[in-house]
Amino acid sequence: MILYLTSNARINLLDFLEEQQGIPLKKLTGSFSFLSFVIKDMRHFAHAHYVVLDRDAITESDSELLEALLSYLTIYDRRVLIIAEGLPIGSPFISQLVQAGIYNIVTATEIKAIREELQECFTEDGMQRFSPAAFIQHVENEPQMDIQEENVRYNFTCSNLIIAVAGCDRRVGVTTTAMNLVCWINAHGGTACYVEANTNNHLAHIIQLFEPEKTGNAYTLAGSDFYMTKELNHDYNFIVLDCGVLGEQRIQEDFKSANLRILCGSAMPYELVNLYRAIQRCNPLSVQPIGLFVPENLKNYLINNIRHDILFGENSHDLFNITTNNNLHETLLQTSIYC
Repeated sequence: MILYLTSNARINLLDFLEEQQGIPLKKLTGSFSFLSFVIKDMRHFAHAHYVVLDRDAITESDSELLEALLSYLTIYDRRVLIIAEGLPIGSPFISQLVQAGIYNIVTATEIKAIREELQECFTEDGMQRFSPAAFIQHVENEPQMDIQEENVRYNFTCSNLIIAVAGCDRRVGVTTTAMNLVCWINAHGGTACYVEANTNNHLAHIIQLFEPEKTGNAYTLAGSDFYMTKELNHDYNFIVLDCGVLGEQRIQEDFKSANLRILCGSAMPYELVNLYRAIQRCNPLSVQPIGLFVPENLKNYLINNIRHDILFGENSHDLFNITTNNNLHETLLQTSIYC
């Protein structure tokens, strides 16, 4: 049996599986605290072989849901599926789920692709793209560039120039943006390191998953140094700080004192107000806003109504990607580059 905790918007999403595979489907619709459900109600569904959670139906935060899932998996040996439409592949939440042994994560946004991912989740071995072996193999194969781009090198004359990256809200791609920038600099003739300057503890989960080598205070992944502390092994051209979510009441000192401040926003139509308010909070600081995952038909609107100098980044589904946003990275660092 499939136990499906779902919001009203996705109530019929699994019906095709019941019809195709003949697996009984039990739907529970509404909003749920998964931890409370595990404690109070899960015993009534102990016979379910699959538990499917619509992320929008769960009231816990990502970290709270992860703790509840770990508690559930210590009691029940069942396959758990998470439906999180549009969640970036490089999201720290996905890394945390993978670390917990949950690989069946549906992230597609189009109905056809969602169904294909669901079908893969219900195969004998389940979804494989998030297995640790797949993650590690992908990292070992980086960097992957065409010959022309690989030959491009720049002279960076700065020393310990601090770049602070913050987001207007949670889950807008701050960590991925910061790590991609570090890896791009190191692949194009410069030196850069990543420093976790927030309390999310994402780097600890990444380190536990990939098990990188440690030299001094630095963990080395894909040819770049990552730090949990500001005590660095040596100087770099750039120090990239991951500041997490921009403070609402008080902007972080790390962000305020940086040489270059990057403010990320995942500017879908319903998120525009958060990006606008975050930019306003930064006044009179100089910031460079970046719109991530912005549909083409909204870009002109953002330029005309949010900030005329806003830059746009393409979707990056890899923490160590160095090719997707090549032009964006060049633009961000143009004052520090001498070709």
